Amino acid sequence: MLVQANFMDTDLRWTELSEANLTEANLQGCNLTRANLSRSILRSAKLRHTDLTRTRLFYGPAQNATPRDRIHPPDYSTGSQTGAIIEQADFTDVRGLSEEQHYYCCAWGGPQTRATIPGGCEGIPNLLEP
Repeated sequence: MLVQANFMDTDLRWTELSEANLTEANLQGCNLTRANLSRSILRSAKLRHTDLTRTRLFYGPAQNATPRDRIHPPDYSTGSQTGAIIEQADFTDVRGLSEEQHYYCCAWGGPQTRATIPGGCEGIPNLLEP
C-alpha cells in the first residue's frame, strides 16, 4: 500500500511494483525504466516528467490488454486483466512512452489522463466510455 507516497525524482529502475496501490502517488521526475507496474493502481498518480522507457504497464498486446479488476483473474498470455489502472493520472511530459504504452494509456486512461498523454490520443478509442 503506497497510497499518496512521495517518490518524486527517485530512481526506480527495474523496480517490481506490480499489484502496488499507488493511488495519488507522486512519481514526478522518476526514472521508471524497466519497472513493472502491471496490475498496479495509478489512479490520480502524478507522473509528470517521468521516464517510462520499457516500463511494463500490462502484458500481451496493447489492443488486448485491459486494466485489472477485482472479479476476473489475469490472463498473462492475452493481456486481459493485466494492465495498470491509470484513470485521472497525469502523464504530462513523460519520456520513453512506446507506441504500445501510448495506445494503452489513451485507451484506458479516461478523459483526464488522455488530455495529458504526449502526442495526444486522436484515433485511439476511449474504452472507458460506454
